[in-house]
Amino acid sequence: MKELLLNIYCPSASKSYDFWIPANMLVKQAIELICEDIVAIENDRKIFHDSETLILCSYQNKKILALNSNFKQSNVKSGDILTLV
Repeated sequence: MKELLLNIYCPSASKSYDFWIPANMLVKQAIELICEDIVAIENDRKIFHDSETLILCSYQNKKILALNSNFKQSNVKSGDILTLV
């Protein structure tokens, strides 16, 4: 299974985080895992009001990633910067 190293910028924490994510993982599943990890790292459950409403945006392409697509289908490559909003 191919994994991608992605830089995730999270404005609500005012930080960026690096994550290894399987290329075939659905974006919506990744958002859930990313949120859990950021909450654990920051030790702050108030960072995200509702992870169900969050989206990932590609910094390079200026596009919103489809929640029901995987990263390969979304043309996301290792090293890409994504914003979690």
